[in-house]
Amino acid sequence: MAFPESRLVSSNEVKDAITEFARGFNHNYYRPLHLATLKGDWESVRAFIEHDPNALTAKITTISRTALQVAAIAGQWKLVEKLVQQMPVEALAEVDLMGCTALHYVALGGNATAAKALVTKNPSVTQITDFEGFSPLVYAITSSTSKELVWYLALVTTDERPACPFSGPSASRLVALLTAAGFHDITLFLLQRYPNLATMADSNGSVIFNVLSKMPSDFQSGSELGLLGSFIYHFVSVELDHLQPRGDLKDLHDTSNKGFIWKAIEKLVPRIKLVRDTKLRHKSALRLVEYVCSQALIMNSSLFWQSFISADILYNTISSGIVEILRIYFQFFPDLIWTKMPYEGYIMQVAIKNRQEKVFSLLCKMPIGKLLVLVVDESQNTTSHLAARLTSSPQLASISGAAFQMQKELQWFKEVEKLDHPLHKQVKNQDGETAWQLFKDEHKGLLEQGEKWMKDTSNSSMLVAALIATVAFAATITVPGGNDQDKGIPIFLRDKAFMVFAVSDALALFSSVASIFIFLSILTAYYAEEDFLRTLPSKMILALASLFFSTATILIAFGAALSLTLGERLKWVPIPITLMASLPLALFAVLQVPLFVRMIISTYGRAIYHPQDLW
Repeated sequence: MAFPESRLVSSNEVKDAITEFARGFNHNYYRPLHLATLKGDWESVRAFIEHDPNALTAKITTISRTALQVAAIAGQWKLVEKLVQQMPVEALAEVDLMGCTALHYVALGGNATAAKALVTKNPSVTQITDFEGFSPLVYAITSSTSKELVWYLALVTTDERPACPFSGPSASRLVALLTAAGFHDITLFLLQRYPNLATMADSNGSVIFNVLSKMPSDFQSGSELGLLGSFIYHFVSVELDHLQPRGDLKDLHDTSNKGFIWKAIEKLVPRIKLVRDTKLRHKSALRLVEYVCSQALIMNSSLFWQSFISADILYNTISSGIVEILRIYFQFFPDLIWTKMPYEGYIMQVAIKNRQEKVFSLLCKMPIGKLLVLVVDESQNTTSHLAARLTSSPQLASISGAAFQMQKELQWFKEVEKLDHPLHKQVKNQDGETAWQLFKDEHKGLLEQGEKWMKDTSNSSMLVAALIATVAFAATITVPGGNDQDKGIPIFLRDKAFMVFAVSDALALFSSVASIFIFLSILTAYYAEEDFLRTLPSKMILALASLFFSTATILIAFGAALSLTLGERLKWVPIPITLMASLPLALFAVLQVPLFVRMIISTYGRAIYHPQDLW
């Protein structure tokens, strides 16, 4: 049973074709060739073909696949290249009962060299689609294993009949998959060649924007790079001008002197390549959004714009916190700021509900945005009411400790309340609650968890502080080496190591006692909601800092005491003692300092609202 190349085929038709083909198929005869091909055994394959030359192009499986197709499915790339050299040109375009050529399976496997060998011998194979209407380019994008292969197939695939991959029924799927794979530079290249792809839309609006609105990591605002990654990101060089290759794989690489320099640096420091690729994806995504908006603007139809950038797309963009897309939207279509989403409200209200600080700051920079803060919804909820509700957003879940989660919620509420109208503080919603009353009701559980976290942390930390204070006090009485029996003066009083011991021990004692008192004040606190904003976190930070300091100084005192005791006999002993004392300090730095720094930033860092430029 044969199918026309350009026709979509149902699963029932495929099953019937497989059944019909299997009736006359000599499975036992082709089994050795099939197994040898799966294993990549070229000698056995060649011997079989020499004995039966027809086997080179014969269908050797029940699904009507040739040896070349089997080798491609098995990922035997060397065998694929050898078979391509042996096979006639027209045989490379053979399809199996799934409608796939060998190039489809090579594309799925992500091997650019094998794909180039196939296309070089028979360029028409790029235009053949399977029974779902998908070209090899779509298969390569789906696998996402080789960007080089996707680039190559994008270059050699044309929009010719019968497939028409860039204007036919499968074009929207191609664009969606390409965008979802993060290959925005390739998408830009195809959009410039086929502008119709930029304004392609479905029932949800723009295909490209619908995908991008759910991908915050493809933009700088949604990427967590860390301190080192952010530093590299700021200085790393990324150029988009060379991202439009002209004809072959060799054009995909930056051949400038700057490109060679960066490649050499990336080999020495792989982290730089990762950050550079991330920055390239971010810049390409921004350029892609700008290009699509410019093409939509050419349509010159407000009805088209409203459907192209739908309320659903706007909601996804805001809830994902992709402030870069919103900034471009407002530059091209300023009226979008007045979009009202069903059951969610205006843009400002959606940003507040989803705790998107950057979107909130961007909107507040605009006079219209400040006006939207004053909006009251159908349930008489002000924006302060919306900020008062307990969120389940990932931003809150990423904060360690219920107390600091409570602090974050308070900071957000106070920031929104500050921009809201003063009269709204007394406005009650349809449930008869003011914004502050609603906040207290919503956060009762979190308040209890925060109190428990504070007390548990204080109790366990007090135990450690008390132990350090006890040891430090005992060390003060029984100094290393003992005292002179006549005068009671320490024997090692004039030794420098003794002075290090004495000072470190005193500091450990005083700081541990201070931390005990601070932890005690935390245990006896009133635990009102507003205490979590600054008072309790400040006490916890100060208490932990004192505890950490006492831990470090007691280790120094211990090391100095050992040096005094053993130094007379073993002159080299201070070196291993110093190294051993450094290990727990280094372990503490790795495990606790990042969390401690985040606590400080959360309490004393910049406010949630920091204006962002729109233009």
